[in-house]
Amino acid sequence: MGGGQAVAPIALLLLPLVTGAAAQAVPNRTTLYLHPTDVTDARALWVNPAGLARMKEASVHLDLTVGDPGAGGRLRQVTAGVNSRGFSLGYQRDLFDGGVRGHTYRLGFAGGERRLAAGVATALYRGAPGSSGTGWDVGLVYDLTPMLTVGAVVANLGRPVARDSVLRVSYTPAATLRLFNGRAVLSADAGLTSEGVSGYAFGGVGVLREGTRLPLRILVRLDTDRSLRRAGFALGLSVGSQDLIGSVATSSGDLGHIDALSLYGVSTRRLTR
Repeated sequence: MGGGQAVAPIALLLLPLVTGAAAQAVPNRTTLYLHPTDVTDARALWVNPAGLARMKEASVHLDLTVGDPGAGGRLRQVTAGVNSRGFSLGYQRDLFDGGVRGHTYRLGFAGGERRLAAGVATALYRGAPGSSGTGWDVGLVYDLTPMLTVGAVVANLGRPVARDSVLRVSYTPAATLRLFNGRAVLSADAGLTSEGVSGYAFGGVGVLREGTRLPLRILVRLDTDRSLRRAGFALGLSVGSQDLIGSVATSSGDLGHIDALSLYGVSTRRLTR
């Protein structure tokens, strides 16, 4: 099955799930390159808390993001998190112009049985002027087959305020298709609010040198508006397996300009009884 042929059935799978996601006022970087049905380590706390229980593991995550990388680039976001057997803690620090700082504290828990996992996360917004309150996310993932996973996230329950913006309750259905024993992964999700569809995201991951000590993963993601016009693009590269280091560059509609560049590391250990 070709890449274009595989994406089409994924998009169709989303349609029955659609009911109502807006981007956060200051989105965590993981939400710009990962999908709700294709994350299984500490980063799932920000994307889909159900992913925390996909595997029995312990993991730590650190992400440093520079805005407008180059001579005038500045550190804009720092994220750190840890997960152990579905219990996760995370912290996001945003650095704005004028010395303003924003803080997001996040706590999540997930459980699963065989092909089904569910999770919940709560976020406390503090620091930047106009940031207050607590929001809740609820997520679900289900393996329809060993190759196909579907799921959904309901975010911002409680309508917290971040930088004077009320975060609307959002809904993100998603699906992931794994091909060639996981060497190619295709994902898609839809963002919805009470006002309807806000946009779509399509992504792919290719794995090279699988089975070696340093497998190489190449990530590409395209975000669109409701009319499928390009709204964002992400390109990433990571090296490693249990201990990996990676980088992701993102841009808006203008592919000639990189808006932000992230350097991240994730260390994961599978847990046994």
